[in-house]
Amino acid sequence: MSLKEKAIVAVLGVIALYALAIGLWFMRQEGEWKKAAKTYAKAVQKYNDERKLIGEKNYWADAYEEEKSRMPLFEEGKNTDTTWLQKMDELALKHHVSISQRQAGKETEAGEVLELPIEVRSWEGALEPLVRFIHELENTDDGMFDVRAISFKPSNKKGYLKGSFTLTCAYMRDR
Repeated sequence: MSLKEKAIVAVLGVIALYALAIGLWFMRQEGEWKKAAKTYAKAVQKYNDERKLIGEKNYWADAYEEEKSRMPLFEEGKNTDTTWLQKMDELALKHHVSISQRQAGKETEAGEVLELPIEVRSWEGALEPLVRFIHELENTDDGMFDVRAISFKPSNKKGYLKGSFTLTCAYMRDR
């Protein structure tokens, strides 16, 4: 091969390498554009969702005030555990759920609301009455209750379950 042919092959090789580099760069950019488009679409969706929530501010403020007005009020310093334990026991008796070990925890503050956890270490009952008991607890007008955790296993009695749960009672103090 002559020197002129070698120079032409070298120039064509460099041009081919540049073409390859440009081709790879464009192919990589296509993926980056798709990634950027997805990120943009998510940002637009988040913006629209937040705009909608801001537009519904009055609705949510009114709903909060309505729930707040239904929240039980207790005097400052009054012990609330006996009230909540009594209400829980009444509903359990009504729904044939036997509670043998229970203990109120410490009152905690969650914003304007106070919460009192009740640890029920031992209960026993059939599935359907248990579901009705929990449903009535969480939907009663006599207080605000939430079953945060529940565990159960088959009992020695046929058709019965036994286990434990944590019930959280929410209320406010009259200040």
